[in-house]
Amino acid sequence: MTTQKKPFLEILIIYIVIGFGGYLSYTFISFSSELLRFFVADLVMTVVAFLFSLYKKNSSVYDAYWSVIPFYFIMPWFVNTHESWAAAHYITGFTVSFWSWRLTHNWYRSWHGWRHEDWRYINFRKQFGKYFQPINFLAIHLYPTLIVFLSMGSLFYLFDGSSKDLNVLVGIANLISLTGVLIELFADNTLYKSRFNKNEADRKCIRKGIWGYTRNPNYLGEMLFWIGLSLVGFGVTAPIWTTLGAVGMVLMFLFASIPMKEKRLLVTRTDFIQYKADVPMLIPKLKRK
Repeated sequence: MTTQKKPFLEILIIYIVIGFGGYLSYTFISFSSELLRFFVADLVMTVVAFLFSLYKKNSSVYDAYWSVIPFYFIMPWFVNTHESWAAAHYITGFTVSFWSWRLTHNWYRSWHGWRHEDWRYINFRKQFGKYFQPINFLAIHLYPTLIVFLSMGSLFYLFDGSSKDLNVLVGIANLISLTGVLIELFADNTLYKSRFNKNEADRKCIRKGIWGYTRNPNYLGEMLFWIGLSLVGFGVTAPIWTTLGAVGMVLMFLFASIPMKEKRLLVTRTDFIQYKADVPMLIPKLKRK
């Protein structure tokens, strides 16, 4: 077995174990609330992922979890309730699945084995020293799990086993989410290809394609995806709390993810100050410079 294939086989086995832990938790939990059963299973899988991150001494074990879990939830909904599925269920199920597999594929092609760990986690290790492991569990593992689960709240009211008609709001909501996924697709493809152009990728900001209109197209697309899912909830009369996850996502990207990324670009890209002056942070300009 080649040195490149072995890490991928290991991470595949790890996620099979994670998924099996979630399946056992969901199956043997006696709560009557479907929402609570999914939540506990999600927490169990997060703990298993954390334990593997300790074993591998690499917190990037968790990186694929963000994108895998929504699709993992879609599967039991389909198995248990597909007889009542209508257009609203299939369209939303496709949107979530498309987002999930696209993002997972992007992780797969960008992951370079156990020698790779997200630069943010490396910074946390240096910053917090002996206190890193509590940060590792709470900030790197638990918080993303909670925010994604909360952001999927509307789906529990769509895939509740009852028939749902495809109305205008559900259609528009899915269109917003799919637009976000396509923005991410174009942005990540351009970013991936730029890595093979060392002169451009190593020291200068990308200005090709959508990167010439917005500095953070991947984060813009991610926000649109989760906002769209929250609007699905309005289309199926879900309670107002199901919008809290999308709000949390937007705040996280605006006040944590984007500032951290741009602070790093200021150091790693020689033209970032000019790029920042030319290209807006999120909302694209109609005319690029």
